[in-house]
Amino acid sequence: MRRTFRLIFLWLLILLPTLCRTHRSCQTPDKNSGKCVHFSSCRFVLQQYAMYKEHMPPHIMRFLQRSRCRPKVDGYHLCCELKDVIPANVNSKLK
Repeated sequence: MRRTFRLIFLWLLILLPTLCRTHRSCQTPDKNSGKCVHFSSCRFVLQQYAMYKEHMPPHIMRFLQRSRCRPKVDGYHLCCELKDVIPANVNSKLK
């Protein structure tokens, strides 16, 4: 019984965070289907930054803050609408 509990605890401690990271689907603040990605892989974020630089309007900043989908220690990941996700094998520069 004790050994079973230890194995379950070990599984939860080690494997569960890994499984959670692979489950990346999410919902954007405006209720669209999205994917949890690093901000540099989201076309919407790159377009907003290109347009406003460091003078981003407060409503866009609030939207991005509400879009966060991972703890801060993992970097800035947000729920990016599926149509705006830049595939990993594509250069992330705006065209």
